[in-house]
Amino acid sequence: LFSASPLNQRSSLHLSEIGVVFLGNDEVDESKVIKSILGCRDLTGENVGQCVLYQIEQAVKKISVVEAPGWNSMQKTLESIKKSIRRSVSLCPAGLHALLLVIPVKRNDEEPASGDIKAAEMHMELLSERVWKHTIVLFACDDGVGEFAIKAYFQKANKILEKCKGRTYILERRSKISELFTKIEELVEENRGDVLIPQTYYDPLEWKTEDLRRRRGSLDWNPPDSEYFFLMSNTCFSHVSYTQI
Repeated sequence: LFSASPLNQRSSLHLSEIGVVFLGNDEVDESKVIKSILGCRDLTGENVGQCVLYQIEQAVKKISVVEAPGWNSMQKTLESIKKSIRRSVSLCPAGLHALLLVIPVKRNDEEPASGDIKAAEMHMELLSERVWKHTIVLFACDDGVGEFAIKAYFQKANKILEKCKGRTYILERRSKISELFTKIEELVEENRGDVLIPQTYYDPLEWKTEDLRRRRGSLDWNPPDSEYFFLMSNTCFSHVSYTQI
């Protein structure tokens, strides 16, 4: 379907491993897209609940890709699906560097449904507002979709694009996957290699920070950038550095 290329090695961060999550509705064949991007059509993933974890080594990098379960824009999402979506961002061994929000672009004669865009935004909210810092919107186009249809989707998804600072990629049959990898590396560079801390770990930090503010008697005090160590069971990483936003 697409011609795959290894990750661009120009990154000055020299990360040995990159973690990516694919998230979208159930109209998108995420596994097919992932296998095409990784260049391994016969690649077998590891089922982790309702998610699938793919791992492959290309050049000197190890790439971990998580396929999160999709949702149906016309139906209420089951709590089990929501739980799996929340869990997906913690399944990459090195942490999540990039989340690809996949929005299918349908035939030229179909208008983008407001419900589809709204559903994408609502499911992203499950991962906290901080996830947008790591997000690229991937418009997956049907064969024969023209420029006019793509622009219509861009306009409809304007709010989402603002949240992720306009980071997008149009995935078509003729797409060069190396360009997508370049965008991912640019995002990693922009975030200085930081990974997304799942909300389940972030909540206790917020509570402790608020408690410390109350004890110091100042609600205006803001902690500096810090390193937090997580020595908790069932976590996929033991040490994470991040910038509080």
